[in-house]
Amino acid sequence: MNEEIMDLFDYLPIHGEPVYTLAECVAAANQNEEPAEDDYEDMTDPVTEIKERFRKAVYLCDEKKLGVFRRAAELSEKKAIWEEDIFPYPFWLFADNNFVYLYEKNDNYYLVLPVELIEIFREVTADEGFTDINAKNLELISYAAALLELYGAYEIRHLANVWNQHHKDKITYEEAETFLSDLEYFGSDYYLEEDYVVHDCLDIEEFDELWEETCDMSYYMPTKSVIGECVAKRWDYDYKIPGEKAMDDFLAEHIKDERDLEDVQFEIRLSCERLLSPSEIKIILEDADAPLEDTAFAEKFERLYNTLRENTHIWELRGFTPHQYQNETGKPIPRFRLPKSKKHKK
Repeated sequence: MNEEIMDLFDYLPIHGEPVYTLAECVAAANQNEEPAEDDYEDMTDPVTEIKERFRKAVYLCDEKKLGVFRRAAELSEKKAIWEEDIFPYPFWLFADNNFVYLYEKNDNYYLVLPVELIEIFREVTADEGFTDINAKNLELISYAAALLELYGAYEIRHLANVWNQHHKDKITYEEAETFLSDLEYFGSDYYLEEDYVVHDCLDIEEFDELWEETCDMSYYMPTKSVIGECVAKRWDYDYKIPGEKAMDDFLAEHIKDERDLEDVQFEIRLSCERLLSPSEIKIILEDADAPLEDTAFAEKFERLYNTLRENTHIWELRGFTPHQYQNETGKPIPRFRLPKSKKHKK
C-alpha cells in the first residue's frame, strides 16, 4: 500500500473487534475520548445527525468518492480484511465526517461503512433522479470553487447570479445557500460568514479588510472558459496564466536554493492575486537573497511581474485583471516598480 494509506493505519484505527452498526461505530470511536463540556449540552442524536449529513453528502460525491463508498460497503458486508490501496483523500474526508471507520485486529485492518449508511447509499444512488442531481451538484461545486479562486470571498447570491448567467436551469438564492451549507461540512475550503463565502485562508479580520476594500465594486462576471481555468488551476500545477512560467524560469536562474525558490515562486504568484504593494514584493525577494542591486535583474523582474499581474484575476479587484478593471472603471492600476534599494556606504 502507498505511504499515505500506511499513515492512516498508524493514526486512525480503532483497536479491537470491528462492529458494523452506526451506533456501535460511534461508541467505539468515542470510547477513548474525553467529551467536550458542550457535548453534554448537545441534545442532537449523533446517529441521526450522521445519517442526515451522509444522505446529503452522497449527492455531492464525484465518481472517485462514490467508488470508495462502494468498496467500503463490499468490505463491510463481507467483514473482509482491507488489503488494497484506496484513494487517501476521500478516506480522510469520510473518516472526518464519521461516515467510515477503520479497525485493527491482530495486525489486520477492516474498513467499515456502517449498515445504516450502506442502506442510505444504495437507496440514494438507485433513485432515478440521482444522476441528474449529482451531475448538477458537481458542476455547482466547480462554480463555487472557481469563484473562490477569483474573489477570495463572495456573496452567496453571486453564485446564483453566475450560474444563472450560464444555464437555462436557474437556481435561487435559497438553493445556493442550501447547497453551500451542505458542502461546507463536507470537504470544502471555505466558511460561511453571514451572506458571504470566505476562503479558509482568510481569518475573520482579513476577510473584513478584503470586504472593506471591495464592497463598493462590482464583480467580474467570469466566462465559462475562465471558470474552467480556475477549476483546473486548483487541481493541477500546469501553468495557467500567461507570464507565469517565464517568471518561474527567471527566478530559477537567480535563486539556487531549491526550497527558497519554490517558496518565492509561490509567493510571487500569490502576490499578484492579492495586489500586494511593491515594498511587500521587495521583502519577498530580499528574503530569498535575490540580487536586487543588479539593475538588469530588477528591470527584467519588473517587466515579467507586470505581465504576470496583468493576466491575473485579483481578489482586491473583485476578480478583474488590471486591464479588465481599467476598462470597467476607467481607473488604471499603477505599473509595478520595485522600490529602490539603498546603497550601502563603504
